[in-house]
Amino acid sequence: MGELSDRLIAELVDAVRAQLRKEAGERLRDVYLIGDIEKDTARACIERLRELAGENNRPISLYINSAGGNVTDGLAIHDSIRHIISRGIEVTIIVQGMAYSMGSIVLQAASDGRRLAFPHSWIMIHEPAKWAGWQSTTAAAQHLERLKQMQDQIYKILSVRSGKPLRQIIKDTKRTDFYLDAQSRADGDEGHRRRTGAPTSARRSGAGRESAY
Repeated sequence: MGELSDRLIAELVDAVRAQLRKEAGERLRDVYLIGDIEKDTARACIERLRELAGENNRPISLYINSAGGNVTDGLAIHDSIRHIISRGIEVTIIVQGMAYSMGSIVLQAASDGRRLAFPHSWIMIHEPAKWAGWQSTTAAAQHLERLKQMQDQIYKILSVRSGKPLRQIIKDTKRTDFYLDAQSRADGDEGHRRRTGAPTSARRSGAGRESAY
C-alpha cells in the first residue's frame, strides 16, 4: 500500500509539473519598458526578458513608451535583446506612445521585420551630444572621447538597422527630429503591413544620452 501511495504521489507531482509548464508556455510573453531608461527600469526589463527566454523559445513582445534615458543602460537592454535573438527567439518591439532618444535605440534591437509602432506613436532622434545633457559637443569637451565612442556605437546601430550610410545617419541626428508613425514609414525596410488600430513596422529612429534628463 505504501509503495502504491508513493507511486501515485509521484505521478501526481509529475502531472502538476506538466500543467505548470503548459500554463507557463501559454501565458503572455510581454515585457514593458515604460518611463525613463535608467538602472532600475533596465534591470527589471532585462530580468523579465531573460526569464521568458529561459522558459521556452516562443516569441517575446516588448512594448516601449519612453522619453529616453541613460545610454549605457539602454545599450544593456539592446544587447540583452540581441543576445536572446541570437539564441533563435524572435523579439518584437512595439512603440506605444513614444520612443524618444535612447528609447529609439532599444527599438533597433528587434528581430528583422519586427520593429513596430502604433499609428499615433512618435519616434525621436537628436544630436548625440545632447545625450549627456549638454547642448553641443563643445560644452562636453572634457568628456569628448567617451562621447565620441558612444556616438560611434549609436551611429553604427542606426546605420546597420536602417541600411543608410553613416554620413546620412550623422546628418539626420544633427537636429532634433520627431517622427509620427506615418512619417517613419517613409524609410520602411520591410514595408508596412497596416491594419486599423494595429501597430505597423517602424524604421527611422534614433538616439539617447549619457544621463537621465
